[in-house]
Amino acid sequence: QPGVRYSIEHPLEYVERNGKCFVTLLEAIVAQNPPTARPYLVYASSSSVYGLNEKIPFSEHDRVDRPSNLYGSTKRFNEITALAYHNIYKLPSVGCRFFTVYGPWGRPDMAAYKFADKIENGLPIKVYNSGKMK
Repeated sequence: QPGVRYSIEHPLEYVERNGKCFVTLLEAIVAQNPPTARPYLVYASSSSVYGLNEKIPFSEHDRVDRPSNLYGSTKRFNEITALAYHNIYKLPSVGCRFFTVYGPWGRPDMAAYKFADKIENGLPIKVYNSGKMK
């Protein structure tokens, strides 16, 4: 269950799923013997790690030390933990900071799906900030 809103309502589930489960995965990988049998880890992070960063557009070089929500902070925890496992165990990994994901497994509460539904049903699209987007 990804997303900022859900993490606000269910914070302990996010710590469990994004923190504990990620470390469990890392431990299972480093337990592989010989170490050459270990897979290269590619994992999903999130654009939410940028938190209160005001610079737009974001860059992978931007600060990520000002979280705006628990979801983003748990994803940042995963990034830092993956780095620690690289330093300790030489485990190679890359985290992909996804923004909005579209496609058959996309979430219906995301903008693209909401817009498509409103357009298909001839309904107005709600515009925030008086339409003044950066």
